[in-house]
Amino acid sequence: MTIIFQGMCFSGKSTLGKLVAEKLNIPFLDSRDLFLREYGISEADFLRIYGNRKFIMAEKKSIQQPFNDMVFSLGGSAIYYPDEMAALKDNYTIIWIDVPLNIILKRRKAEKKRASILYPDGIRTFEELYQQRAQLYSKYADYKISICDENEKPEITRDRIINLIASAFFP
Repeated sequence: MTIIFQGMCFSGKSTLGKLVAEKLNIPFLDSRDLFLREYGISEADFLRIYGNRKFIMAEKKSIQQPFNDMVFSLGGSAIYYPDEMAALKDNYTIIWIDVPLNIILKRRKAEKKRASILYPDGIRTFEELYQQRAQLYSKYADYKISICDENEKPEITRDRIINLIASAFFP
């Protein structure tokens, strides 16, 4: 079983991915770690050095490999690659970690290092990016976990995800 977490940066995909993988006793892989392993450079540095176009090609390539029996935290911008997303949806279970914008903004402000964020043409603000991506996440998600309480402990969310998986795979 492979589970892919998708969602905005600062939604908790990596934190929850690690917790769920640990509970299910399967490996966890974060897209940032995969990118670093594939290219020997962080996403942020790659983007800064090589620009958007080469970054997009590299990011697409990194998610075209098989992900077997693991939890994989997908980078937020992968949602803009319809062919890759369709292949992921056809082969794996995709869970959208849906977090309200106000919580994302609080987490983003509190974070010391900035995530590499790719803004598509026509998108000027983080809020516009959030709205656009939400529509795309809903298109590809098999399931959605909403986190509306900013004080919900990750272990509680992990258990909600485990219960969702259990009910989906073992009704």
